[in-house]
Amino acid sequence: MARRERRDGRGESRDDYDSQPDRNGAPHEPERETLTALKAILVKVASVVKPLGLTPEESTDLVQRMYGMVLELDAAMAGETDESRKASMVAHVKSSVIRREDDVLVVDHPAKAD
Repeated sequence: MARRERRDGRGESRDDYDSQPDRNGAPHEPERETLTALKAILVKVASVVKPLGLTPEESTDLVQRMYGMVLELDAAMAGETDESRKASMVAHVKSSVIRREDDVLVVDHPAKAD
C-alpha cells in the first residue's frame, strides 16, 4: 500500500497512511485490535444496562473506563503478535464482571491462571 503525505493549511506534513482507513473503510492494523476490544466492551455494557439500571452517563463512563483498561493491557502486551493482543483484550473484556456496589459501578477482572 502506498504511503501518502499531505500538508495541512499551516504547511505541516501529515502521514495519511497511519491516520486514515484503507480504501475499503477498514482501519489499519494497529487500530483493529482495539476496535475489536471496543466492540466487545459495547456488547458487555449493553448486557448490563437493564439489570443494573445504568443511566446513559453511567454507560458512557463505563465504556470509557473499560476502554482505558484495554489500552493499558494493549500497551503492556507491546511486542506480542496482533492476534495474541486482540485475543487477550477480548478475553479480558468478556471475563470482566460489572456490578453495582453501594451505588458505585465496579468492574472486576478474574485473576489469570498461570
